[in-house]
Amino acid sequence: MSRFELCSFTDDDIELVTSAVGRWSDRNHVDVKSEHGQAALTQAIALVSSGIRLPEDIVARLDEVCAPPAPEYPKSLFGE
Repeated sequence: MSRFELCSFTDDDIELVTSAVGRWSDRNHVDVKSEHGQAALTQAIALVSSGIRLPEDIVARLDEVCAPPAPEYPKSLFGE
C-alpha cells in the first residue's frame, strides 16, 4: 500500500483518510510528517482500500497497529 493509491481514490475516500489520520495524530500527539505519522497514513490508505468506511474504525485500527513509542522519562523521575 502506498500514497500512490490515492490517485484512484474518490474525494470522499481522501477526506476519510486525512480526517482519520488527523484525528489519530491529534489524539496521540504525533506529527503527521513524522515516521509514525507517515506509517499511520500508509495504514489508513490500506484500510480504506480494504473497504473500511467509518473514521472511528480507522482510528481504532491505527491505535492498534501504529501506537506511538512510549515517552522516555529521565531516570531521576523514578528515583534511580
